[in-house]
Amino acid sequence: MLIAGLLASVAGSHAYAQPVGFPTRQILRTDLQGVSGQEVMLFTTDWAPGQRLPWHIHPDGHEFAYLIEGELTFEIEGVGERVVRAGEVNHVLPYVAHYGRNASNKLAKTLVIRIKDKSKPVMTEVSAPSGLPAQKTP
Repeated sequence: MLIAGLLASVAGSHAYAQPVGFPTRQILRTDLQGVSGQEVMLFTTDWAPGQRLPWHIHPDGHEFAYLIEGELTFEIEGVGERVVRAGEVNHVLPYVAHYGRNASNKLAKTLVIRIKDKSKPVMTEVSAPSGLPAQKTP
């Protein structure tokens, strides 16, 4: 399933239900038993060479990106650049600005697990943190 994403303006930022334009297949979305107001989401995403997301955060949400195939490069506030290869996981904490990109010349596939507040968007676009580039090219 391709989830085109629902755009909304939030205090000058963009809130996304899912990343726009990425071939994404939602596998599961359910409430977390015993954790009021929290949900877990699992989906796969295919990243074409050169594809990237804008700088964004996950309000009240943890993101775990497991690389099934290929590699992705993440730019993470407070961490810097991190290359994640097949078989590895990238964990981003709530409200930490970051973006991912496929800097390789091969398809990358991820399994993403998000644990988040049900009332918050999946992601909110933000400006690049001070001292970090707006975007890097592949």
